[in-house]
Amino acid sequence: MAEGDRFHSKKKYRDAIAVFKKALDINPDDALVNFKLGLAYLYSDTKSKAAGFIDKAYRLNPKIDNRIDYHLGTAFQNRNDFKNAIEHFKAFGENNPNLSTIARERINECLIADSLVQNELNVVIENLGRVVNSTQDEYSPIISSDGNMLIFTSNRGELIKNQPHHEEIYVAHKKGNVWGEPKKLGPTINTEFNDAAASLSPDGKTMFLYYEDNGGDIYASTFDGKDWGKPVPLNKNINTSQFQETCASMSPDGKKLYFASNRPDGFGELDIYVSELDNKGQWGKGVNLGPLVNTPGNDDSPYIHYDGVTLYFSSDGHPKIGNSDIFVTEFKKGNWTKPENIGYPINSWEYDGFFSISPDKKTAYYATVKEGDNGGIDIYSIKFLEPKFKPKPKPVVVEEPKKPAPKKEEFHDPLIDKLKQQKVFTLLKGKVIDETDAHALEATITLVDNETGKIISKLTSDPASGEFELIIPHGGNYGVATERQGYLFNSINFNLPKFAEYQEIDTHVIMAPAEVGSKAVLKNIFFDVGKSELKTQSLAEVEKILELLKSNEHLKVQINGHTDNTGNATMNKSLSLKRASSVVDYLISKGVDASRVSAKGFGSERPIVSNDDEEGGREINRRTEIEIISAG
Repeated sequence: MAEGDRFHSKKKYRDAIAVFKKALDINPDDALVNFKLGLAYLYSDTKSKAAGFIDKAYRLNPKIDNRIDYHLGTAFQNRNDFKNAIEHFKAFGENNPNLSTIARERINECLIADSLVQNELNVVIENLGRVVNSTQDEYSPIISSDGNMLIFTSNRGELIKNQPHHEEIYVAHKKGNVWGEPKKLGPTINTEFNDAAASLSPDGKTMFLYYEDNGGDIYASTFDGKDWGKPVPLNKNINTSQFQETCASMSPDGKKLYFASNRPDGFGELDIYVSELDNKGQWGKGVNLGPLVNTPGNDDSPYIHYDGVTLYFSSDGHPKIGNSDIFVTEFKKGNWTKPENIGYPINSWEYDGFFSISPDKKTAYYATVKEGDNGGIDIYSIKFLEPKFKPKPKPVVVEEPKKPAPKKEEFHDPLIDKLKQQKVFTLLKGKVIDETDAHALEATITLVDNETGKIISKLTSDPASGEFELIIPHGGNYGVATERQGYLFNSINFNLPKFAEYQEIDTHVIMAPAEVGSKAVLKNIFFDVGKSELKTQSLAEVEKILELLKSNEHLKVQINGHTDNTGNATMNKSLSLKRASSVVDYLISKGVDASRVSAKGFGSERPIVSNDDEEGGREINRRTEIEIISAG
């Protein structure tokens, strides 16, 4: 058991599975072993096997883990058993009211996935077979425009210093309908470190590559008719010195490059950017595609089609079936359309990504995991049996129909009028609802420029529907605070780059009643990495806490600091306490009685979701909270 736990902590899930299976052979009815084996499967490449073991553990001992319903819901979700998944997510939300928001999000995912499965695409999906795929991982398939050359990445290479297999780039050619034996590209392309193919230009003369330099950069190699030339890094408008650039795809006219990066001006982890070629033949500054395309999660592997307007990409932040799905958006009338999940069975409960499609949109290739195949991630072909592939209509999620939001505004800066005329802004719209039963709330919504502390807008949501519309300027860091007497305020953060595109974001602002045990994450509290001093941009948010305490003199609150599980546990706990104390010290300096505010640092002890979960788990767990500890 200890050996299995050790493998699991190092994310060596296949090894952990082998150990737990041996333990289960000794006692098949051991609830703890069943549970641990199920979790190992849940984080492995074969997630659909998890449900049977976690469900058995649940039946043997329903209290085996205080988040068993969450794990079991996820396991059922990952094998398309949405009815059982929803039941367990509901139970998880009921037993953990402070995590009910997460439960609702997962339930919504199940509803979307169920709708996609009910509208199954008319496609044939085939594994490229053992000639191309190995027992290791194969991904990032790049197909020439005539469909006869395949360039891909695989970690089937030799072991280096007992490290995992490193990634190298291979090429295979098709003869008739059969792929020939792949050959590794030469030392000009493949190095002694991890190398990955990103894409091929439409004319087939330029190959974009990913190398690990500077945290991860994009290079380009030119084909001279015989060999690929020495890769050259793209300029500093594309590559950054501290952040990661992963994939790139060139438009058919060669004038635009779509790429993914986790640079800090984005909306989440990896975001998709576009760069245009200037009149000197240099790539210009990368422009973020905006919050309609990019999410707080990972939006990666962009592929711009030969038509120049259809963009495919993988995402774990948009509503999805599994841990990463493929989405499609189109550039129409100067804007990107809202991305659509391309549907089932292309997207599944496992990883799906690196999608590319032929000029006629009849044949596509992508990387995914399917049980019973060669092992790891494999490359598959997709044949669309309809004349031309079109995304299925967006699945209908069960929710109230939207009505035009009311124009009930108390104040706005004159800048807003200018933005309305130019139509260059982000429109945040949605409704304010109660956390306990989702009924609509009338609440005050304030938009603040975190850099200056200036109030940009202040409005009130509709008292009957809870609906509102808020205009957010581009180019700045903004906090949106929603307040109502008797409730904890809600906090949202927007870090918007300057881009001349109109964007819309739909959301629900969920308000927690001001009761003992109620918590809210403070999204506009900022600290430098490894430091505990409040940044200036945090002051507007801390002032909201001050207002809450002044208007509710009976409340006593605790500021909680949390980290993920990376780094030293003792140092994490100390840092989380210092950060929470910084907030408390500010409030006391502004006249709040010290008996009404306290600080506590939990380090990584209270994750909201598992830190092993690659779907944004660690990001969610790094947070500062306000918790009501006395309301009388």
